[in-house]
Amino acid sequence: MVFRLLRPDSKSVWNIQEIANRFSRYKGIMEGHKVARFLIAKTIFAEFNESFSEQQLEGLLEDKSDEFRELLTLDQEEIDSRKIQKSNYLDLAAAIANKYLEKCIFCERKCGINRIEKQKGYCYLTSDSFVSSAFLHMGEESVLVPSGTIFFQGCNFGCVFCQNYDISQAWKGKRKIGDIAKKVDCIQLANIADRLAEKGAFNINYVGGDPIPNIHTILGSLNHQKSNICQLWNSNFYLTSKSLSLLIDLMDFWLPDFKYGNNECAEKYSGVKNYYDIITRNLKRIHDEGSGEIIVRHLVMPNHIECCSKPILDYISKEVPNCVVNIMAQYRPMYKASNFKEINRTPSMQEMHEVKNYADNLGILWEPVS
Repeated sequence: MVFRLLRPDSKSVWNIQEIANRFSRYKGIMEGHKVARFLIAKTIFAEFNESFSEQQLEGLLEDKSDEFRELLTLDQEEIDSRKIQKSNYLDLAAAIANKYLEKCIFCERKCGINRIEKQKGYCYLTSDSFVSSAFLHMGEESVLVPSGTIFFQGCNFGCVFCQNYDISQAWKGKRKIGDIAKKVDCIQLANIADRLAEKGAFNINYVGGDPIPNIHTILGSLNHQKSNICQLWNSNFYLTSKSLSLLIDLMDFWLPDFKYGNNECAEKYSGVKNYYDIITRNLKRIHDEGSGEIIVRHLVMPNHIECCSKPILDYISKEVPNCVVNIMAQYRPMYKASNFKEINRTPSMQEMHEVKNYADNLGILWEPVS
């Protein structure tokens, strides 16, 4: 493993055996003896054409997913001996994503609008994708640094305390998105990813805003990426089961937010329904069926220890025990948070200690990445 421009803890964290065990495939990709999942998918032949219905494409996806899982044990030499297919698993996933754009169901808002025809739903995005910035991020979790972060404009949440509100929602209906972010197609996005890899990134980190509205562009870019590098999904995780089926085999690492321990707080502060049910469903699935290499980000909010922090930690301990948790103290009352007295302050030291002690008592691994 070549360490470049690292914080000291980004190197020393790998001396913790439990971290090395839980993130063994990711570590192997960094060291060059494991192969990123999307590169395996390139070698799986998938025959389909424009006449295929959505249901036929989804059925084929299930078959190819089974084939993919049989190949996961291959090392880099064995993968290199396989031929890249002209029509492959990645093409199939991207084709289905573009079908979904015609009646958008990427996220659980399920706006159902035709984004290809330039209609706009909650995220306010058509089929075009826009990148506001892309750079080597040195402030992410210790195991992820340096992270090749790609920040997408737009989001399917309406968090009143959003720290990235300038790229997530404040611009909606006020400014032309092309004036504040760069429009990218699949090839351009792949070029951005490859440049980040060349600069020393250990992963390609899709973030925002949120990457969910851009699933089609991200999937389309994978066929054009050349580097053996971890693909990382950094998201609010409010995506549909169908969307997750497109990603679950192709992402090496998952960085889901888990903000609320109930549906009521989520609707009040982020404007989304059935949040807890959807996030736990998706988290359980990537834990059991996906790579299982996951850091859950939990942003501790003031006055929300009993209703949110503790129920979240209880769920993680019981249902997704292999997850590592970043217990975050970065909450600040930004954007519209001042309209809500109960969250119009930072979390206290006592609140942070209470959450961390609770995680310790449950046996949750958090400290190396928090």
